Amino acid sequence: MKNNSYGVIGLGKFGSVVADELITSGHTVIVADKNEEALKSIQNSPSYAYILDSTNINALKEAGFHDVEIVIVSIGENVEKSILTLMALKDIGVNNIIAKATSNMHGQILSKLGANKVIYPEKESAKRLVKEFLTKTTEFEIFDISANTIRVVKLSIDDKFAGNSLKHIAQNMRVIAYKKVNTDWELLPDLETTLVYSGDVVVLLGTVKDLKEFEY
Repeated sequence: MKNNSYGVIGLGKFGSVVADELITSGHTVIVADKNEEALKSIQNSPSYAYILDSTNINALKEAGFHDVEIVIVSIGENVEKSILTLMALKDIGVNNIIAKATSNMHGQILSKLGANKVIYPEKESAKRLVKEFLTKTTEFEIFDISANTIRVVKLSIDDKFAGNSLKHIAQNMRVIAYKKVNTDWELLPDLETTLVYSGDVVVLLGTVKDLKEFEY
């Protein structure tokens, strides 16, 4: 299980998304949480799922966490449990641990106790958002329509894209609707012959992978 295998402990908003993304990418994933309801937040089926106390060394070993390549500890709200879980994972021989922290102090403790990487989801999300504001001039909206795997992008055409064909605009995405200024929406327009102009709106459909490769 050492090759491309992951463990995710704590299935809140952050942990469940991490688990789903890893599963969608085809990796072996073990998930665990103390609550049965939390396991239902996973949209895709993990390789293994357990209800357990993550501070219990025997429970972690029986679930197989000592055999995975990377374990993500996503227990940010309960600092004490987060720390004890990290220590338990170190005790069973897990060498690569990524831990979620909710404060600088929490993160410093996790680092000193052996976390290979500490992440601050809210802080990092805010930084990415500001970076997009500063670097992206084109107006767009992104909608998640299928368990973090399918995205719809509503793109407002500006001078940067004006004069191009819908095929050029779409790149690796699919055009599902197009609206010229002061006209009605057109579904599945012709990509080769339709040119876009400033103020037009294009709606695109694609996977998470497509969106990452899409240049806007």
